[in-house]
Amino acid sequence: MPGEAPTEVEVYVWFESDPLDDEAVLAAFRRLAGAMAVASEAAGTGPPRLLRRPELKDRDGRSRATWMEIWPAVPRPALADWLDRLERHAAASGASALAPDGRHAEPFIAQRTAAAG
Repeated sequence: MPGEAPTEVEVYVWFESDPLDDEAVLAAFRRLAGAMAVASEAAGTGPPRLLRRPELKDRDGRSRATWMEIWPAVPRPALADWLDRLERHAAASGASALAPDGRHAEPFIAQRTAAAG
């Protein structure tokens, strides 16, 4: 309904890693996604996606791969607790250790894009 605040957000988490660690990043994400699925079962979040930028970036003379985790349907009222849980599980899964410059989480709200008719 118009004027109602969305009850869910999508959380985008980007980070950079050494491209030699691509397989380790994939394995850590699988562990992280599994842990979050168990922890968020009652919250109803959908399955996350993992994207990788096709080209490498040079940061201070080092090649870096840029990754993006997309976490859909995060309940907005529980966002702060959900983000805390995500980072705890990221540390436990090894995902945080693979992002030497940190993991950057940003929530977004989907917007209606259809023209009013």
